[in-house]
Amino acid sequence: MTIGRATYEPGWKWSVHVGKAAGQKSCSVEHVGMVVSGRATAAMDDGRIIEMRAGDVFYIAPGHDSWVLGEEPYVSLHFMGAGEYAKHK
Repeated sequence: MTIGRATYEPGWKWSVHVGKAAGQKSCSVEHVGMVVSGRATAAMDDGRIIEMRAGDVFYIAPGHDSWVLGEEPYVSLHFMGAGEYAKHK
């Protein structure tokens, strides 16, 4: 099992900082995790919006964009998806 810790600074957005380099418009990785600090949004390809805040446990299905909200870094622990996220092929 791979457990990951993600830290993203204010202004970070998946489609700009990860997806663009990978040639993808949305993240195809499934995530299960817990927010340690900060806030972020996951915008699903089907239009649903999920806001994640410190203390939340989350499940994010494949097919989404994500970005940091506010002026505080977003920190989360990932229990599913960390082994595949932003993997170079």
